[in-house]
Amino acid sequence: MSLQMIAIILGLLGTVGGLAGIFRPDLIKRFAEIFPRSTVPAWLFTALCCILGAREASGMNMGVVDVIKPYIPFIAVGVFVASVIYMKELLAPRALGGFLCLIAVPICKTAAQSGSPFFQVVTAVMYLAVIFGIIILMSPWYFRKIYAPVIENELLFKGTAIAKTIVGVLILILGIFVY
Repeated sequence: MSLQMIAIILGLLGTVGGLAGIFRPDLIKRFAEIFPRSTVPAWLFTALCCILGAREASGMNMGVVDVIKPYIPFIAVGVFVASVIYMKELLAPRALGGFLCLIAVPICKTAAQSGSPFFQVVTAVMYLAVIFGIIILMSPWYFRKIYAPVIENELLFKGTAIAKTIVGVLILILGIFVY
């Protein structure tokens, strides 16, 4: 996928999320309330993590253990099944954190290799996603701790939604006109 397409997708996600926060804050607040204990998003993000992890493992040089590369898809399926069955603390924020950490790898690689001006904007956004991902991967209860002050304070909530919309539009403009 090209940097242009990545920036357009990120820009659309940011803009739609920000506009939802501006015009339908009740939906965002309800989602933030039910998300942490949801199992379906946890399984979905875990599956995406297994796919991304398998993709990255297949592409890396493993030296003497390169012989396991043909088995990586099967290992990924096994990891998914074991995670769903045996991981008692497979929470949606934890799985989201893992996904944010893993999705940043191909995006940052694409941005760095693109040679496009301002590729650092997408890279900076992904680094912020990785920082947030690490926090909620290691301590999923921080998901609520981070969002609670924003959700409880109406002025802060609106300001955050407006800022997210502005950043989303800027990334969208970069994706359409620069990259």
